[in-house]
Amino acid sequence: MKTPEGITVTPTSYQDIVALLTSDELAAVESPIAERCRLKILRDLASTTTSYLQAEVSVLGMTVAEIRNHLALHQNRLVDFGIRFITYKEATKEEQEYPEGEEQDSDGKSEAVGLGVGLGIKYAIYHNFVVNRPAAEFRAFLKNHRIPKHTKFAKELERVFAEVEGLNTHEA
Repeated sequence: MKTPEGITVTPTSYQDIVALLTSDELAAVESPIAERCRLKILRDLASTTTSYLQAEVSVLGMTVAEIRNHLALHQNRLVDFGIRFITYKEATKEEQEYPEGEEQDSDGKSEAVGLGVGLGIKYAIYHNFVVNRPAAEFRAFLKNHRIPKHTKFAKELERVFAEVEGLNTHEA
C-alpha cells in the first residue's frame, strides 16, 4: 500500500519488532559500540520505543527479516560507523530546540545516560539508504521523520559512512 506521498507501507507486527530488538544480530552491533564508547545499552522495551520503531519500519521499505540480514552482513561496518558517529561532534551536535531564555524547566532529576536499544537498527537503516538507495529518497525519509536540518544531517551521515568505508578498504 502507498500513501499519497508515495511512501510504501509494509505492515509490521509488534511481536516482530520485539523479536528484532532482542535479536542476536542487533546485539552483535550494539554491544561492541557501547563497549568502545563506554556507554551502556538501555534495554527498555517500553511500548513507546517499540511502537515508534514499528511505525518507522513499516514505512522503511525493508522487512524485519531484511533488517536482520543487513545487520548480520554489515556488522563490522555498522559497528565502525556507530563508534565514529557517536564520537563525531559535528554529526551529533544537538541543535537548540528552544530559543535562548525559553528552555523548558527540568525537575532537577537526572536522566539515565546510555544508548537506547534499537540504535543499531537506525544505523542499519541509514547504511541501507546511503549504500543502496538514491540520495533524494534518503533526504525524504529524514524529512518525513522530522529530523532537524535533514539535508545537513544526511550529508554528515554520508561523510561518516565514506570515512568508515575508506578505513575498511584500507584494512582489507
